[in-house]
Amino acid sequence: MIKKAVFFLVLCSALSHAQDTDTQFRFNPSIDYKINKKWKVAFDYRYALEKDMSTFQASNFQLALTYKITKSLSLETGYRFSTSFERDNHRLFAGLTYDYKLKRFMLSSRTRYQFTTQSFDADFMSEYKAPVQFLRQKFTINYNLPKSKFSVYTAAEFFLKLDQLQIELNRMRYQLGTDYQMKYGNTIGLSLLYEDRTNATKTDRFILTAKYNLSLDELLKKVRKQKKKKLAQEPL
Repeated sequence: MIKKAVFFLVLCSALSHAQDTDTQFRFNPSIDYKINKKWKVAFDYRYALEKDMSTFQASNFQLALTYKITKSLSLETGYRFSTSFERDNHRLFAGLTYDYKLKRFMLSSRTRYQFTTQSFDADFMSEYKAPVQFLRQKFTINYNLPKSKFSVYTAAEFFLKLDQLQIELNRMRYQLGTDYQMKYGNTIGLSLLYEDRTNATKTDRFILTAKYNLSLDELLKKVRKQKKKKLAQEPL
């Protein structure tokens, strides 16, 4: 597993230097807890580097709540706080995700609205800097490898800017990644994302992300199962 991860990292680095764009890195640990069959809460942290992974860009803290409407359809809403040496940002978002399972494939479509501002003060937003609003549409194809804990996925996402007189395409994102499921609800993953911006300066970028997720309900389920097994084996 380690060899495969190293190979993927080297490949991503080589691809990123093939273009005259900024290469960035993100470390993204997260934890989630499934409250019941309908509700799930998640907390994410992200540490980001820019300028060819040499300079601190920002830290993000995100809290999200997901409600499963049906087996395939879910609604998500949340808040993200972002801080850097230059500014702080607040983001509110809400989205709708549809998942469709086809044998080993999982096809997903996510529509998200986001509202980002440096301050919720009305005077600040009207006189200094108006909030930035986007509508994002993301399509993902995930494939679980046979007889393996690995899965691979590819995704495409476009951003529509809503805070101007005319709605316009702001950027496109293309992503390739892999996840590895470990015991006790732990998952690690690597992904490479290319962001193609439509602005005149063409500030495109490659983003290499290393992530870790802990599903707390899965961990607790495993712990309880082991305790029951241990008690059953103890002599009376």
